[in-house]
Amino acid sequence: MRKPAAVFISLCLVAAVSAMAEDESWRLPMAEKEKIIEKDIQAKHNMLGLYPSQIEVPLDGGPVDYSTRAYQNVAHAVCWTSNYLAGASYRYAYLKKTKAPKKEVSKALARADEIFEAVYRCQLVTGVRGLQARGYQFGHGESYEERAGDRTSDVWLQGAGEYRNLRWRGDPSHHNYSDATHGLGQYYDLAAQGSQKDRAREAIDALVGYWVDNDFKIKHYDGKRYTAILGFTDGKTLNTRVMMAIAGAKVAHHATGNPKYDQAYQKLIDQYGVRGLKEFKTEKNFDDGEHVFCHLENLFRIETDPELLAAYRVVLDALWANHKDDAQSLFTYIYMSLTPDAPDREQALRDAHFRLQTWPTDMLVRPTMSSLRTDLPHPLPTYAAAWDNEYVWKGNLLRPDGWLSRIVTGVAVPAEDPMVIYAIDQQGDVYQSRDGGATAAQWYPVDATLPSPARAIASGPRVRMVYATCGDGFYGSLTGGFKWQRLSVPEEGGKPLEMHVAQAVPKETAVNANIPAPVYLFAVRENAVYQCVFKFDREFDRKWDLLAEGLPPLPGPRSSTLFKPGDNGVLRSTDGGASWEVTANGLDIPVARTVFTSPCTDWVFAGTPAGLYVSHDGGDSWQSANLVLQFKKNERYDLGGAAYIDAYWRALYYGLLDEAATRAKF
Repeated sequence: MRKPAAVFISLCLVAAVSAMAEDESWRLPMAEKEKIIEKDIQAKHNMLGLYPSQIEVPLDGGPVDYSTRAYQNVAHAVCWTSNYLAGASYRYAYLKKTKAPKKEVSKALARADEIFEAVYRCQLVTGVRGLQARGYQFGHGESYEERAGDRTSDVWLQGAGEYRNLRWRGDPSHHNYSDATHGLGQYYDLAAQGSQKDRAREAIDALVGYWVDNDFKIKHYDGKRYTAILGFTDGKTLNTRVMMAIAGAKVAHHATGNPKYDQAYQKLIDQYGVRGLKEFKTEKNFDDGEHVFCHLENLFRIETDPELLAAYRVVLDALWANHKDDAQSLFTYIYMSLTPDAPDREQALRDAHFRLQTWPTDMLVRPTMSSLRTDLPHPLPTYAAAWDNEYVWKGNLLRPDGWLSRIVTGVAVPAEDPMVIYAIDQQGDVYQSRDGGATAAQWYPVDATLPSPARAIASGPRVRMVYATCGDGFYGSLTGGFKWQRLSVPEEGGKPLEMHVAQAVPKETAVNANIPAPVYLFAVRENAVYQCVFKFDREFDRKWDLLAEGLPPLPGPRSSTLFKPGDNGVLRSTDGGASWEVTANGLDIPVARTVFTSPCTDWVFAGTPAGLYVSHDGGDSWQSANLVLQFKKNERYDLGGAAYIDAYWRALYYGLLDEAATRAKF
């Protein structure tokens, strides 16, 4: 059961004080957030106007790299940019309609023009009229997908002529043609002026003509492969993908007047029984839903046939039935603009406004587990939802958990300097921090030459000494992980389990502190323990002896306090384990999967779904150790806020949101 809007806001105020809502930028007025988000987009998500939604944020705080050496996910950039173009077009249209200051109107038009040029450039860069790239990067050389050896490596090509300094991503899909067509159509009607109108007309003609002239197929650059614009179809049942093609043909005829587009439009209408449509069945799909909602905006604006408008209303109502409880602002604003008679209008608009009201301006992708929260209302505040798509309206904003970090499964601290920390995660990657986990920028992967994933980690007395237990054996490094060497531990004794390191001063060196004390390595297998002794400054791997018994006594943690992982945080015992208390102060996600102590420091470490955390006060409080492993390594990705722009300006343009409400604080 839904709660009234006033209760929503009240609950949000309570939620904002929780650990997971430390960013209170959502409280800002909607109008102020729009300006911040637009500024952020232009600063971080702007490649000659192209909008790559997901970009890698440099850990050192430096500027975003848009070159082929860096990562910006441009595989769907033309889609996201086309949607953003629609939002920018509605911004210009609203400001013009409300007679905003000329400077503000001109600025909005210039921005819409810039975004349009980026969408159009995705055609021009290919050198084939109407063939559209998915996106592009700056420069030459291999792209991020090519470096990874992805199956898409062969679809990357270098631009020609004036675009020779752009590397573009091919492999066109009906979806990127669909998004571009509806975005260009909205720009053509709402924003394009003078020569830009002509350029928009040419862009639409080339894009739609590319598949209309080729029997509804998109030919790839190699001339051998094709993508069906209609997707999978039985040739007679109307579905969302057929609707995208119908709308595309109509937009092209509207912009160009070319009869071939009207012929394609009428052919699809007749073939799929659109006239007289009484029922439209479609599964719930946020991706296709976004496409068709936006296409229906265009169709209801440019179609005049009452019979077809009635059929499109059937499609619109079917989409709304799937999404009316999702609080997707964009979907809601489009539907309510076209159906002023909707019975659930008041509640739906409250939910849609709530989504924008609780939108944060910082969209760094963070681990989220709002399922643990009992104080959050339905629908979830945007800041507490797991954004599960690069373009937010194509994802389920009611999903409470996502983007979780891989758990840190091992921590080792060298005796020489406790500011150096080694850690491993669930996939066996090894990392080193040189500032005690104070910053993300100081965590480096150090497993490039480690032949197999690490399952346990140990460190020696010097910062450069680190040891890894892998599934195929034991490895050591005297170079801080820069180079690894397989240790000659006998294979008898079963599966490798872990290593331990100790350093002692034998009698013969006790009188001379200048003689390095030997290092004792213990390699533990399932049914055997082996020992090796070496002088770390001279030798690396010597003879391994089988111990008659188990491990000798090894140094324990500095504190007598015990710790263990718990479902509500870290469990702590000060009485030898007789009783336990939960400590979770500072944990962004109060779940501990692993806990580590070390004889070389009194710090305590906890592996959580939000990353690695450290306590400097015996577990009284916790702070992030800045090792958050959501992606391939320890990258940080940021999602731009163009989805906010798209919904916000539509709401104003349609009169569903008044300016007084946009200036209110929450």
